[in-house]
Amino acid sequence: MKVDRIRFFAVCFAAVFFLFCAKAEPVSVMGKVIEIEKYGHALLDIRAEDFDQAGFDLGDVVTVSAGSYTGDMPFFNGYYVKRGETMLRAYPGHENIAVCVNYGKFNELAGIGVGDEVIITLKEKAGAIVLQEINNLVYTNERSDYASDEIFANFRPVIMGQIRQDTLYRSCSPVNNENNRAATADSLIAGAGVRTVMNLADTPEEIESYFGDADFASPWYKALYDDGNVIALAMPVNYTSDHFAEGIVEGLVFLSEHESPYLVHCTEGKDRAGFVCLLTEMLMGAELEDILQDYMLSYVNYYGIEPGTDKYQMIMENNAIDMIRAIAGAEKDTELESIDLSCAAHDYLVSHGMTEEAIDTLKSRLK
Repeated sequence: MKVDRIRFFAVCFAAVFFLFCAKAEPVSVMGKVIEIEKYGHALLDIRAEDFDQAGFDLGDVVTVSAGSYTGDMPFFNGYYVKRGETMLRAYPGHENIAVCVNYGKFNELAGIGVGDEVIITLKEKAGAIVLQEINNLVYTNERSDYASDEIFANFRPVIMGQIRQDTLYRSCSPVNNENNRAATADSLIAGAGVRTVMNLADTPEEIESYFGDADFASPWYKALYDDGNVIALAMPVNYTSDHFAEGIVEGLVFLSEHESPYLVHCTEGKDRAGFVCLLTEMLMGAELEDILQDYMLSYVNYYGIEPGTDKYQMIMENNAIDMIRAIAGAEKDTELESIDLSCAAHDYLVSHGMTEEAIDTLKSRLK
């Protein structure tokens, strides 16, 4: 009897607790847009620390309502969703959270601007925790944490296919010092004798503003800029957009009209620079495996990701392989081995306005 009574009260308690939870209001916060970032992300007035204290954790799935948009998305500390997908971001080193579209513009998707309200509601606790833990990409800006200047600056020559040695280089920004790498990168491109630069990240005004910063220490870059040997393209991050493709053509035509060695860089030298180098490698007849390894080396340099791991494979699939398919105009599941990489790169450039003469000139300068 006593046991039955205990069981009865336990069942009653569980039922009451269930009803209480069912009627409880979901965890929800409201914020306002305080800035539309350079690439269209909506930065909110919600501090990451306060968001955490409100009951949200990295790896949760949330519902975001903003302007004309309402939808579910994961809460991550990096861009771990596929191209065109939404996510809520708490980026390491950034005080506030932001609503983003990976390689897209959330402000245009939602039709919002500064001052507009955004409501975030917890949808599923830890609903995306596996992706968060697999991807969790964080790097430091301390030189002592890296084995060499080259790894720290993500600097390397591009030598594959018909690209000859000492002709094409890639790196993080040698002029924007927000990540404490500019002086190191500038020293490395000076040592390589770089004569022409394709800057994918900045406007001329932004470059000139860096020259006036108290920590500016990039004399080689400034000399190249002052001599008219740097093109500033201020590229978007959406590599499937016409704007992006037109910027690439403009930059590669500029290279074809100037002397090598060449440098291609964005801010980290990772994704936009990775796309341009990947495209150029394809054009110049490089092998698929070499192209993928060069792209992924940036993730090895910054994050220490080991080849062969799930994280390495996932990033390669979501980024480098997707980029190749985008260049080729191929369907999502197309096997890369079925694509003529050099022809695909050539056709991509022609379709976005690069002349045969300019392509031939560029190829002759790289060979």
